[in-house]
Amino acid sequence: MIDPYEGDPRLVLGLNGTTMKFVGGQPVMDRGLENFSLISLLTDTGWAGNFFIKDDAEKIGSDFEETALETRTLSSLTRIENSAERALSNPIFESVDIDVVNPESFFIDVNILLKPPNQDTRVLKLSKNSANWQNQADEPASRRI
Repeated sequence: MIDPYEGDPRLVLGLNGTTMKFVGGQPVMDRGLENFSLISLLTDTGWAGNFFIKDDAEKIGSDFEETALETRTLSSLTRIENSAERALSNPIFESVDIDVVNPESFFIDVNILLKPPNQDTRVLKLSKNSANWQNQADEPASRRI
């Protein structure tokens, strides 16, 4: 039996950012790799919490989101893919396969296949509408708290 209180509060990535779901006042918990992956990809390298982490190898943050805001070109799609690979470079994954496509003008789709050792492959799909991301960058939720 899985303990519903074990793990971290599950982050749910949606069109308006990340949210948490609550059931009876208790956040739904996640014992999987989705939280780890989202935090690794979407936390800026300048995250203030890194001040408390002495080992540089354990510090959190990547340039993934900043790279995804670049003007869309073939080389920028490659940079986004490389940034995601760096952010998810961790021994908890046996393999990481990333595919970045630009299906139309303002959209970028990032499909990530994560293979933990001795487990099934997990799929993480991120879609970016640059207008929405720019609005979030200009008016982050932290300013509204």
